[in-house]
Amino acid sequence: MKVIFIGTYNESEILSGPEKVCKRVFEEYSKIDDTIFIQYFQDGRKYSYFKKLFGYEKTTEVNGCQVLKIGIVGTLFQIIKINPQIIHILSFDRFIVFIYLLKVFFRFKIYYMMNGIIKHENKYFNKEPVFTVIKNIIVENIVIYASDKIFYLSEFSKNILLRYYSPNKSKFSKTVNGLDSCFLNYPIKYSDKDPLTVVFIGNIDQQEKGFEFLINSLSSFPYKIKLFLIDSLKKVNKIRKYSNIDISIFDKMSPSEMCIFLSDKNIVVSPSSYDTFNISVLEAISCGLYPILTKQTGNSELLSDFVEFSSVDFGDKQKLSNEISKNLTINNNRIYKSLMELSWENIFQKYYLPHYKL
Repeated sequence: MKVIFIGTYNESEILSGPEKVCKRVFEEYSKIDDTIFIQYFQDGRKYSYFKKLFGYEKTTEVNGCQVLKIGIVGTLFQIIKINPQIIHILSFDRFIVFIYLLKVFFRFKIYYMMNGIIKHENKYFNKEPVFTVIKNIIVENIVIYASDKIFYLSEFSKNILLRYYSPNKSKFSKTVNGLDSCFLNYPIKYSDKDPLTVVFIGNIDQQEKGFEFLINSLSSFPYKIKLFLIDSLKKVNKIRKYSNIDISIFDKMSPSEMCIFLSDKNIVVSPSSYDTFNISVLEAISCGLYPILTKQTGNSELLSDFVEFSSVDFGDKQKLSNEISKNLTINNNRIYKSLMELSWENIFQKYYLPHYKL
């Protein structure tokens, strides 16, 4: 077994961006070679210390390759037994520090998928206890300097990383996120849009996602618009009422459900102050929604090669309002066939597979 994967594996198809990357990269590799996916018992409130050290569960199987949920001791034992050439860590968790310690005694290479910059997020966005912040920073330092390869999603994210760390730049390798088949085979019959509709996909409680920026930009509109939020129905009571904005909130969805839901919507807005690469926005664009993005997003780098879009600086309420207003009353029934090359299979073949061929 040449490569093993470590990260977060969600058996459901209702996935966060990092969870989708973990699942899709593993699935693609499992089609071509034998491997395993290792997931840790991460929830400290749910699992005992014994479980976190010695637990072992077989959770599912993908193309004949096992997904295991195991503790620290079991993880190290699996690595020693398999003796892989590459360990690809697809998501950040503090327990991975033990894998880097094991690397001192073995010759495997460690690849790391950088979904975010923990030091930056702790400084500006996350409200964590001081001791947790210190532990996160220590582990991230080890990850950045001891990894043999760091996959990053945008120049925007790499430049933020370089504000805090000075690793050897030769270890960087750029990748992008892909699209599931339902978005690649988007039916033309869904292309009729309701012009006065805007979609926001993200956690409204996370300051960096820019929900307040979006609302403030929309609040002065002279006519009524429909704003659809995809986050969690539990947050309905947190949303203020606005006379000119008809706000509806929906739970997160599976890819096929999302494709149908987006079928008659018109504009997707990503108003973030920090977003390395939002898969949900890419999925919305594949359904023909017109994208309006802040320049502080990784999507804005990728999309310039594929689609039309508008970009604004985070915090520029007048510019965001103008861009939405300009496109709001247009039936944006674009179907971007150029996105076909962003299938997960193509992304894997282009950005990941060459690095596994040592």
